[in-house]
Amino acid sequence: MSNLVTQLTELAKITGAPEADLTIVAEGNIAVLEPGTNRFLVKASGVVMGKATIDDWVYLDLAKCAQVLVDANKQGVTKKLDKAFDAILKESKTPNGIVKKASIETMVHVVAFDLMGATWSLHTHPTPVVALAASKDAAKHYSGTVFPDEAVVCGPVPLFLPYESPGLSLGLGVYQGVMKYQDKHGRSPGQIILGNHGLCTFGSVSSEALSTTQIAVKAAKIRVGALSSGGINFIPKKAAQAIAFRPDEILRRKMLSEQKKS
Repeated sequence: MSNLVTQLTELAKITGAPEADLTIVAEGNIAVLEPGTNRFLVKASGVVMGKATIDDWVYLDLAKCAQVLVDANKQGVTKKLDKAFDAILKESKTPNGIVKKASIETMVHVVAFDLMGATWSLHTHPTPVVALAASKDAAKHYSGTVFPDEAVVCGPVPLFLPYESPGLSLGLGVYQGVMKYQDKHGRSPGQIILGNHGLCTFGSVSSEALSTTQIAVKAAKIRVGALSSGGINFIPKKAAQAIAFRPDEILRRKMLSEQKKS
């Protein structure tokens, strides 16, 4: 447990550093699934990433949270479900047993763990990503990939989702969006772009989620540059698929992941 809290705090300080331009004030959050259990740790509400301490992470029950999403998918976001979700957040406790309310964006991480099989989930608000996500043609700007490493690290097809209010509505939007993506592509997205909001990335280890974020930010800057130079020229879809799943690239990703775990 203590190792996970340490890793969360270290990643929060990296993503909250001013020079990283990933989060400011209380933006963004991180979560990790605890191995061998059905619970996860997530940032407490209102905590500034760059100032997070080992006391700023709270436990939540994954199955309990996931059930709220399942119910919302069937019924829509009702007042009753909103209250149930708020009650879950307010009951969360630190590893030391101190009650602290969990982040309002917790459900984004629940989708990552429950539907996508991720262990680490990182949500940030990088300026170039949000700039594109707030543009009139945001979905078009994220209809493909712009350079090889984006296809390899973030996946050949980004998932762009229109704006939803933070909370259960946002969680449901991500839940439904990921299910549709999985049905269409047969796999989970490597990056999720939230309209007018931010970026979600994932990994089996913390550094994988961070490196995916860094590539996604570079790709966003490339898109902005391309738009200022006449428009975006995406990698052809078949070429993006080919490089993303080429045997040598799959091996490279595996080796990098194993190195990060050691």
